[in-house]
Amino acid sequence: MKSSFFAMVLVVLLASAPTVQAQMFQSVPVDEAQLLQSGPGKLYCPACGMNLVKFYKTSHAIGDLQYCSMHCLVDANPEASGAQVVDVTSLKFIPVEKAHYVVGSEVKGTMTMASKYAFAVKADAEAFAGKNGGQVMNFAAAEAMARKALAKENKMINKKRSKMAEKGAKIFATMCGDADLPQFSSIAQAKTHLANSGACGELNDGQYQAVAIYLMSGAGGHAALSPIQVPEKAKCPVCGMFVAKYPNWVGEIETTDGQHYYFDGVKDMMKFYFDPAQYHVALTTDQMAAVRVSDYYNLGPMDAHKAWYVMGSNVYGPMGDELVPFRTKEEAETFSNDHFGKSVLSFEKIDAKLVHGLDK
Repeated sequence: MKSSFFAMVLVVLLASAPTVQAQMFQSVPVDEAQLLQSGPGKLYCPACGMNLVKFYKTSHAIGDLQYCSMHCLVDANPEASGAQVVDVTSLKFIPVEKAHYVVGSEVKGTMTMASKYAFAVKADAEAFAGKNGGQVMNFAAAEAMARKALAKENKMINKKRSKMAEKGAKIFATMCGDADLPQFSSIAQAKTHLANSGACGELNDGQYQAVAIYLMSGAGGHAALSPIQVPEKAKCPVCGMFVAKYPNWVGEIETTDGQHYYFDGVKDMMKFYFDPAQYHVALTTDQMAAVRVSDYYNLGPMDAHKAWYVMGSNVYGPMGDELVPFRTKEEAETFSNDHFGKSVLSFEKIDAKLVHGLDK
């Protein structure tokens, strides 16, 4: 009875789902796709959760992280050095520096309004552009366009995800409403768990994506405390350490043009906040769209401007003495009393002199 009801619901919910994989230009047969990732979630873009086989011809990669598109590559990685892209002709990965991109053709792209397809041979790119329109350019030019459009495209994507989350909510209530699910830090992680745990029965890729987006929307409390998602290769611009190795201390600054900077503690984040130029970044505080820190107790992200910080406690971060963040003043004071903190500070009480003084 349950499955038959779900079948009826599915006809309505997924009438607007993507067309069959073979009809999408980005798609290839599974045996022709080169997956650089490993593990149970190897099929999914770590940034957005999209199926990498379905969106293979726009795939980019850095190391063993494989993204469905240039959009997700630049959104997840502040620096794209060492990146690779799929050559549309051979379906093999090639260094982006050797690729000839066709940008803005009539062929639909992935996660963007201006499609971007790469070719190892310039003549192939020119032939594609001659047939489908678009401009032929190198990676640097295509990447610059992607970064410039990032914030606008993310707004568009978020609107689409809102609608998808509504569909996911209905599927979740029908198929997995009583499932006991853990907290997730990304759409890809949620989708991987759903696909491999059987928590919602057997769904298709679009249905898993919809439910995962719903779970990561914070609805129903499933993702309310999800930690800040840090790309595996992201380095702190202050100390150069890999931030993902220190998930309990993550700070993040998101800029108005869609860039993300990750930090292995509040101290380094504040150093950057007060003087980005010292770390070779041309950025003003007005260009910082969001400044986030991780709550010490539950690791949930919070607005750094609204957090409370304990200074001088006997709890140390990856870089030694830290400003330990809390959601409420009461929690900060309790922690300070328990751990010999010297003071409890609001964001406004923190300045560059205080931050650099923690290193002494």
